[in-house]
Amino acid sequence: MAGTNVELKRQIGLYAATAITVGNIIGSGIFRSPHSVAQELHGFTPVLMAWIVGGILSICGSLVLTELAVRHPKTGGLYVFIREGFGDQWAFVFSWANLWVIKPTVIASIVSVFALYFCQVMGWGHGAEFMVGCAGIVILTLVNYLGVKEGAATQSLFTTAKLVGILGLCFFAFTVPSTHPAGLMEHAAKAGNAGHPLMLAFALSMITILFAYDGWTDSTYVAGEVVNPQRTMPIAILGGTWLVVAVYVLTNFAYYHVLKPDEIASYEAVGSEAIHRLLGDWGARALAVLVAVSTFGTTNGAILTGPRVTQAAGADGLLWKPLAALDPKRGTPALALLVQAVLSCLWLKAAGGFEDISGWFVTTSWLFYGVTTATIFTQRARESRGEMQPASYRTPLYPLTPIIFLVVTAVIIYSDFTNSGAIPGTPIPRAMAGVIIAATGFPVYWIWWRGKRAR
Repeated sequence: MAGTNVELKRQIGLYAATAITVGNIIGSGIFRSPHSVAQELHGFTPVLMAWIVGGILSICGSLVLTELAVRHPKTGGLYVFIREGFGDQWAFVFSWANLWVIKPTVIASIVSVFALYFCQVMGWGHGAEFMVGCAGIVILTLVNYLGVKEGAATQSLFTTAKLVGILGLCFFAFTVPSTHPAGLMEHAAKAGNAGHPLMLAFALSMITILFAYDGWTDSTYVAGEVVNPQRTMPIAILGGTWLVVAVYVLTNFAYYHVLKPDEIASYEAVGSEAIHRLLGDWGARALAVLVAVSTFGTTNGAILTGPRVTQAAGADGLLWKPLAALDPKRGTPALALLVQAVLSCLWLKAAGGFEDISGWFVTTSWLFYGVTTATIFTQRARESRGEMQPASYRTPLYPLTPIIFLVVTAVIIYSDFTNSGAIPGTPIPRAMAGVIIAATGFPVYWIWWRGKRAR
């Protein structure tokens, strides 16, 4: 079979690994999430505190993840950690969910935003968005098929471009007077006027904010292809996450410097409105280009990392074996990339836009973030029994750090279950739909395991 004797090679350096973390976190969230947060919380101080708390929670998860990545620097990321901590069944369920729900819906949701802004820039109608989205998926799948160097270089390029663009937006916010007229109000909303009690409003804001921070796990998926992972992974995960926290806080300062809280609550495209006040129509068009660049880069990161889980599970015999095959010349998981591209296009076709797709993966992803974080307790228990050597990197403030992350994750998942809308035509909350599909992995694993034992 092609690719049988081919192995993944360590070709990703420090900058590219950090770019995967930063680029996969910063997508469209910082351009739209402040609007949702402002509708829940009134005033700049509580909003700023919410973004800082969200960053700290992501850092708590990153601290645990770094220890796991240093201990198991293998391709597959969360799949590897879950298998080492809880065995084949849970690892299969994660790889099953990642294959069918998590990565295809992540890719479809982000590329839908890219297609929306790209069509705006080009002056094309909404009818072109599906084809543009599919074209983006195909092009980036081809880039990542050519080699991990090509995929990582593309990620580095687009991550650098989006950071330069966001910092440029912040520069103009603090140096250029707001002289252009306001756009037409999209909603007659007031900041903090969603009607929820303060604690519930804060929790609902956290769901939005933590979606904007999502992606801090993604560099672990390519850990088996990272050069000197014991040194590189802590910097890529922690350094990248801290950089994003700083960028998000600075960007919120910029938005609130230009716009009033009620205006941020009223304009869904808050970034576009802010830059329009400063630079006029051409600034709004430049912001649309920036969002398109940002989401295109994030889509590339998801396409790069997703097949590594499928390939690792196939190599371990937990998914269809041909999915583990690597291209003999390029060393890339060709079939896994192809399957992911097809499923992503199908999800893009099935859903009507970003909001329709995102609910399928956010809660499902955070559920597995919690499962992954819990594996550190089994790892430390094996250490204490002398079954495993201590990792060179240790999670600070253990066990407080993982406990805080797990408690907050449980609260977020519960809030999302109880407050997300239902799938049209069903009583099933949108947040639960992806979890249900993931749960089908348990009976599938049981059938597969029985068949494997029979053989």
